[in-house]
Amino acid sequence: MRQSVKKIFFYLLKVGISATLVWMAVRRIEPENFWIYVQSLPVSLLILTILGSVLNLLLQFIRFRLIIDECRHEINNPELIKVFFMGFAFRLTVPGGHGEAAKMLFIPGKTRNRVTAYGIEKITISAVILFLFGPAVVLLFPQHKVFLLFSLIPATGAFILYKLREKPWIKKWQLSGIRYKLIAAKTAVLTLGIYFVFIFQYWILLRMLSVDWFTVSAVCIIAMGAAALPVSVSGLGIRENATAWLLADFGVPPAVGIAVPLMVF
Repeated sequence: MRQSVKKIFFYLLKVGISATLVWMAVRRIEPENFWIYVQSLPVSLLILTILGSVLNLLLQFIRFRLIIDECRHEINNPELIKVFFMGFAFRLTVPGGHGEAAKMLFIPGKTRNRVTAYGIEKITISAVILFLFGPAVVLLFPQHKVFLLFSLIPATGAFILYKLREKPWIKKWQLSGIRYKLIAAKTAVLTLGIYFVFIFQYWILLRMLSVDWFTVSAVCIIAMGAAALPVSVSGLGIRENATAWLLADFGVPPAVGIAVPLMVF
């Protein structure tokens, strides 16, 4: 009973934090400015944004399918699609969207296989965003070159895992026959493709304000990295505030900075 009360309390807390962050973002703008911006967008750009979202979902599903196949889970595409979208719902249950791990409970097979599959997906995605985060910060804030150290974290982590691979507490989670390096490489490439689509969506929604591609890329990557912090529901509020704050230095009105991530995500 106590555990249930605690879970409810923390869930309500993160909902409250998300609502507060969204309120903080919205209070910086006049709501009518938000709608003026949205209505000013050409229909062609809105269609491209929607198509980008469809492509993004497809790439995410292909990445998930590859990992599930490599970890020897027997599940057909219709059932896997259900599990895939359940993951989006579970993102709303734990701060930072990390509740998505619960989707693995609906994958048939051994627990060790499920843990390995989710570990490959999550670790590779985290490695890619960490690798990109440092250069993105330095691009916008050249004086903070120390952030380039973030790019060393994935390589350092891979080196440590390699050195510890024979340790019993790691070896027990390893599955024979799995091509870890190959599936990690494929997952990383697909993740880069997914981030490219996110950046493209940001860019087409900001192109009327003459924000260049590299700036948009840096803003998008930093916003996604910040959204992974476990303090709000699926990054809601953090992503919008971060985008608006970063774009303000480039003359982008707060209403636009908040509208873009809301439309993309």
